[in-house]
Amino acid sequence: MKILVIQGHPDTESFTHANALNYVEAAKKAGHDVAMIDLASEDFDPVLAYGYRKHMDDESKPNKYQQMIQEADELAIFYPIWWAAEPAILKGFFDRVFTPGFVYKYVSVTKINQLLKGKTAKLFITSRAPAGFTKSFFGSNIYRMKNLVLGFVGIKVKKVLVHGDMITKKDMLEKRQAFMDRCAKEV
Repeated sequence: MKILVIQGHPDTESFTHANALNYVEAAKKAGHDVAMIDLASEDFDPVLAYGYRKHMDDESKPNKYQQMIQEADELAIFYPIWWAAEPAILKGFFDRVFTPGFVYKYVSVTKINQLLKGKTAKLFITSRAPAGFTKSFFGSNIYRMKNLVLGFVGIKVKKVLVHGDMITKKDMLEKRQAFMDRCAKEV
């Protein structure tokens, strides 16, 4: 299987970043063809300055990422929840890469063609809030990501893992390692 890991935390020293790298290694050991978009280390401008009215001056990164998504069977997306949403760099990634004509096409007012149908995704999320809250209606990022972002373009989310209470100090290292191990088993 061709897996594309999208690491959406802007800090290369974050737990989310380490978790994504661990997943990459587990996927490679399992024999998968793995590529990674590391938004913490890529020189990527996430700002969609003109909306979809006109293209940005440099579309090389979004075009490269679109090619990587096209080639992948499955996306593994790693990110934290901040203020009930993904970090700005990951939101900007979706804004600039999931463009009309690449991920969907309107046929009529009531019908769209989902251009990434057949692909799957797994979400690996961290949050300072308890995991139960993050998974609830009130922590609606998961609903939005599954249905209004990925689902809208035809990508079926197969798994969502959430590690909550990231601020808690008690047994933090053991809990983080256990979460990394759970994520790696999802390869």
